[in-house]
Amino acid sequence: MRLGWLRTVAAALAAVGAAMALTGCYGKQMVKGPIYTEQTHQSVDSLLAEQENTQEMIKNLRAQLAEEREARIRYEAQIGLALTELEESVRILSSQLEDRLQLMVNGARTTRSYPRPVPVTTGSTDSAATDTTRAETDDSAEELYRTSYMDLTRGNYALAIQGFQNYLVRHPSGSHLPEVHYYLGESYYARGRHLEAVSEFQYVIREFPESRLVRAAYLKSGLSYVALEEKNLAVRSFQELVDKYPDSEEADQARAELDNLQG
Repeated sequence: MRLGWLRTVAAALAAVGAAMALTGCYGKQMVKGPIYTEQTHQSVDSLLAEQENTQEMIKNLRAQLAEEREARIRYEAQIGLALTELEESVRILSSQLEDRLQLMVNGARTTRSYPRPVPVTTGSTDSAATDTTRAETDDSAEELYRTSYMDLTRGNYALAIQGFQNYLVRHPSGSHLPEVHYYLGESYYARGRHLEAVSEFQYVIREFPESRLVRAAYLKSGLSYVALEEKNLAVRSFQELVDKYPDSEEADQARAELDNLQG
């Protein structure tokens, strides 16, 4: 019986030990469980706070971008309005300048007074000088014209201008009026006096439409306008030349000038 009792006690102790071991294991889990749960809650709270901050930053950025977009739109609208007003002002000024220049060209012939001619004789009375001027023959007119033309071909432009002006004063109805006006324009052009040059060329076109020099007058008018930086008037002059004399050598030159201006 003693042996049986010992076996019973041993079995009981083993059962107690097993129960204690089992209780210790779950005890640790039960103690550690709340610690892990608290850390998880802290992580979640931190992530939520960070998410709120990020959303706030995004909201602020969107608002800033919207303000900048509105400001850019207002600025572009102001710039567009300013450019439109500037273009309109330039157009008006260009139109006024073109009109005034055209008026100057068209009215130059009626308002211009040429210098008095260089006297050809000295030491005579005023009436004698007047009689001499009125008595000049066609030969003297021809000589004055040829001398002035030779000055032009030799590059003596100042002398040519004076000579042609003298011709216009002494022989207002002379036979070389188209040539004199044209070559006077050439002399002015060579001296860089383009406004005076174009006035002479336009006079030839207007007053002597049947002259052989009309085609050249159109061409040199256009070139004078180019020198004056009057593109629209230059284009108009070249185009009129091409339209009226399409097969002429001057028209070929005008087409080349048009290509340069419009290219």
